[in-house]
Amino acid sequence: MPRKYRIKESGDIVYDLVKPDYGLANQDTRETGIEHKSVTLDENGDYPSFTIPVNQLEEIHAEP
Repeated sequence: MPRKYRIKESGDIVYDLVKPDYGLANQDTRETGIEHKSVTLDENGDYPSFTIPVNQLEEIHAEP
């Protein structure tokens, strides 16, 4: 199961993209100087996806 995050500003839930992002997060990181990662709204980590700065994400840990 992909990691689960909450977007801090909107409260939306997103998941790590488990498929290739073809360098998009890396490119956004290089262009902005802010680390990005590729995420998706699909709980299985599938496409479509988008990049977002990691400082806008709050990881949600599974409850025991």
